[in-house]
Amino acid sequence: MQIPPPVITVTLPGPAPRAPEWQPGQRLEALVLRSEPGVEQTRVRIGNLQLSLRLPATPPEGSRLSLQVIQAGAQPAVRILSQSPPPAPVPPGAGGSPPTGASTGATAPRWLANLLPAQGSQAPLLATLSALDRNPSSMATLPAGIRDALTQLFFQLPTNTQVRQPEGLREAVRQSGIFHEAALTVAATSATGGTLPPANLKSALLSLATRLRSLASPAATLAAGQSRETSPPRPGAPPIAQPRVPAEPLGLGQQALLDGLRARTNQAVARLALHQWTAVESADSGHLRWLLELPLRGEDGVDLVHLLMEREHEDPSPEEEPAWRAELALDLPELGALRARIAVTGDQVRVRLWTEVDDTLSLAHRELPRLQEALQERGLRVRDLGCSPGQPPETRYHGPMRPLLDDRA
Repeated sequence: MQIPPPVITVTLPGPAPRAPEWQPGQRLEALVLRSEPGVEQTRVRIGNLQLSLRLPATPPEGSRLSLQVIQAGAQPAVRILSQSPPPAPVPPGAGGSPPTGASTGATAPRWLANLLPAQGSQAPLLATLSALDRNPSSMATLPAGIRDALTQLFFQLPTNTQVRQPEGLREAVRQSGIFHEAALTVAATSATGGTLPPANLKSALLSLATRLRSLASPAATLAAGQSRETSPPRPGAPPIAQPRVPAEPLGLGQQALLDGLRARTNQAVARLALHQWTAVESADSGHLRWLLELPLRGEDGVDLVHLLMEREHEDPSPEEEPAWRAELALDLPELGALRARIAVTGDQVRVRLWTEVDDTLSLAHRELPRLQEALQERGLRVRDLGCSPGQPPETRYHGPMRPLLDDRA
């Protein structure tokens, strides 16, 4: 028997409040404005309304609640579908400001303790999504709601063709999920209010996780089938090349497939939240740095690019422009593991590649003149360009290097 989430009472503001124009079944996004332990009601913002909810547990301020309307009218009631932690920093040009170190330091260990055992690479989930897309008969055995969520997630992934264009790559990074709560906060606190940002990878993962959780078998566990092929992201960590992995077997029955999808989805959500935490930790030190996993959908599968973007720590002199650095790590079936570092200062660019595959090294050397020409066509002056065998040298990180969890009593 499935037990639905508890119904939450909504308290409207003012002595004669006007009922919001909600409809039963409608999805809402709420920003937690004030939440105090021991206080019966929690203050939230939904669109341009500030309301109070009687919640069963106290969420941290800045959290996002995904709600579903159960009862509309003068005495509305909702259910909580999912809860997200406080936001990561907003990307350049998106508006808003990053959270302060005081708020981050107080909440990070609390959810890190739950995220660390659950986290894992997106690669296993992406492999299963690709396999289901190529096997309609296996997809058809799943419940309709799960099929819809899987289809939405799969076709929301950016394509490898899309990211070859600057605007396509920019949009793929924005929709990677790392800025999910930040975008919701900007929308909720804007002057117009109420307009939710477009769906992104995290919102699609959370939707899938919610539907899978409602169909959990009694014996299902979150840790089932977890993989440890990549270490958890932390401030200062470099990108790691992650190859495609075998998909979950599709012929083991519906419940086994659902349990595998649930475990892989929970891993991906927890990993994404850890990437958000590293961004918050970096921003608190004044070192803007984003580390994220970017899935790319191709004709024969889904590949994962581990991408780092950061602004150099040293402050430039007044006549100098700040330097930005990007580092990519990928492992493609036809190329093997490949690492790239790109540094841009004003109109000057430096690009270095590394690979341990001899054929890929030869191919890169042949293609470097085309890359130089393409960079120059965009008005950039190429100061360094080359490809070397082996692994790139380690880079020094200037931000905070606290442990993932403080185990001191």
